[in-house]
Amino acid sequence: MLTISNITLFISNFCIFSGLNFQASRGDRIGLVGPNGAGKTTLLRLIAGRYQPEEGSLTLQSGCKIGFLEQDTLEISLEQSVRDFALQAFAEVKYIEKRLEEIGIDISESTDYESDRYTDLLNEMERLNNRFAILEGDRAESRTEEVLEGLGFKTDELSQPLERFSGGWRMRAVLAKLLLQRPDVLMLDEPTNHLDIDSIEWLEQYLKTYDGAVVIVSHDRYFLNRMVTQIAELRNRKIFTYTGNYDKFEVQREEQVQQQQREFEAQQREIEETERFIERFRYKATKARQVQSRVKALEKVVRIEEPDNPQKRMQFRFPDPPQSGKVVMELTNLIKSYPKPEGDGKITVFTEGQQLHIERGDKIALIGPNGAGKSTLARILYGQEPFEGTRAEGHNVLMTFFAQHLADVLESNRSILEEMESEARTSEVRSRIRSILGSFLFSGDDVFKPISVLSGGERGRVALAKTLLQPANVLILDEPTNHLDISSKEVLIQALEEYKGTILAVSHDRYFLSRFATKIWRVEGGRVAEYDGGYDYYEWKRGKQMEEQKSASSPKTTAATPMPGKAAPVQSASGNGMSEDDLRRSGPKSKEQKRLEAEIRKRYSAETGKLKKEIETLESQMAKLESRKATLDEQLADPGFYQSEEAGKAIKEHADLVQKLDAITEQWAEKSESFESLEAKMKQELLQA
Repeated sequence: MLTISNITLFISNFCIFSGLNFQASRGDRIGLVGPNGAGKTTLLRLIAGRYQPEEGSLTLQSGCKIGFLEQDTLEISLEQSVRDFALQAFAEVKYIEKRLEEIGIDISESTDYESDRYTDLLNEMERLNNRFAILEGDRAESRTEEVLEGLGFKTDELSQPLERFSGGWRMRAVLAKLLLQRPDVLMLDEPTNHLDIDSIEWLEQYLKTYDGAVVIVSHDRYFLNRMVTQIAELRNRKIFTYTGNYDKFEVQREEQVQQQQREFEAQQREIEETERFIERFRYKATKARQVQSRVKALEKVVRIEEPDNPQKRMQFRFPDPPQSGKVVMELTNLIKSYPKPEGDGKITVFTEGQQLHIERGDKIALIGPNGAGKSTLARILYGQEPFEGTRAEGHNVLMTFFAQHLADVLESNRSILEEMESEARTSEVRSRIRSILGSFLFSGDDVFKPISVLSGGERGRVALAKTLLQPANVLILDEPTNHLDISSKEVLIQALEEYKGTILAVSHDRYFLSRFATKIWRVEGGRVAEYDGGYDYYEWKRGKQMEEQKSASSPKTTAATPMPGKAAPVQSASGNGMSEDDLRRSGPKSKEQKRLEAEIRKRYSAETGKLKKEIETLESQMAKLESRKATLDEQLADPGFYQSEEAGKAIKEHADLVQKLDAITEQWAEKSESFESLEAKMKQELLQA
């Protein structure tokens, strides 16, 4: 579908690509990665026709359509509604509808049924009706609403003008329009930046059944691992392709770099020995022939490039905090509302008057749909946001708050050093500023750079560095991974894992959440649902709860199913078969019970999470093998195929596939049995807790 051959591109006299080759075929899922500044977005713009290369060619299959979601929202008319904007994807459908209406009028007014014009109108009508059916024109509006709501828009918001929405929500509308256009090559530049977890999961499911090629630039490692089957790494102005997801790419890349380093060092030793021989015997007549031979051999050597030095990475850890009391924070009667922008009535964010409790050492991930109140709750916990209930801090609590827009509100007229000094309250802290900035890759004269010239990633690093100026035993982090690349995220995760205080982090980055969180708070529908356990456990539990809700909504189901995060109502013991022990468990849980259950889930979560990933990997392998086997079955069912040269090769491949399938199926059965066994043990221990 798309082939790039030997492309060379200069921008402002700087060589971006040199002899670059790249290919995307139908069904490919390609993750485009590389360090900041390597040219990932530039390559997508080149494919979209924004740049013309100095050398090489870009070839598209006949009729191939390119779709490109950029990081920044393009200029769009803000007066139109969300629905009308997305419906522009069906421009051809709208044209056909209008044309069919015109043809209908012409036919009704025609009196000469034998004329060529009348026949042409009938033929055109038939052709347009067939095209309308292929485009599923009758489903244009329903498909539009399905995609928009999948990306997080509420039904009543679809008729509102785009000017009422923030840049992030406008980007969602642009993404919806692009998905509805269904281009042959779909290019997505950081598509998860403006999506919450629910919308990211919806997008993943949508893309799994997408017919065309998908090329993704993303710093969301979890998204890449679940979506791509190839990694294309931009390095040294060229592309290097690896089979598999991001985790597999890292392993292959490391092996490749080590091999290249060994080959480079071996060649350097050989070159040095040759040069020493030449230098030693250059002026000896008896060795002249040998010297000339080695000079010529040296000139013909194809030099192996030394592998890139490992990309510079942030290196930091949070200072060891003074210990807080066991109870860090308690909120009671959590009710919060805002006046509507129009001034008529209120928007209620939290409605149920909940009590929330945080203990020392908790590592809480705060998740939920955009607009549900995650950032509001983070500000309430920090003490920045008033609400109707009460907020009680524990003993010796020292808090630091990283706001998601902190990187955007740094003083542009200050230098990096001046921005840091503005937060330094003591001479001891000021003396550490240079060291902290060095850990965040700002060294030497870099510290005098104005904030105004920094990239988004550099601003994010400055904002994060400011959180280290004062020791704190409670970190509240609102979207701390925004603008950070995958390498920098790894450093932040490691620092949080080693941190000895209490953490509450708002994020939609599932890999980030799965690495550090031991509790999940999901904000939705005016309340906070608490899940004691890591992110993998939350996903499993949430899936079970959704299944129970679906079962409960079935006409045959009469028993009430608890909503996510809510306890099931306790019925009377008479006539329902419940023991006193059952009643005790179904009632409100003590703090000790909650602590025990959290420990049990934490103990099992690492092993069950690992098994779950292994099972998913095996299922993916089985699906690929079965697909290939089905193709071979079809070929081998044709008697004429055995006359071809490919028959022997196909028979051998088929036999190998059968063996591989049997082996993988056996592994899958063993892993599934182990997973179910662990799950049963965990449930038994939870019942006894």
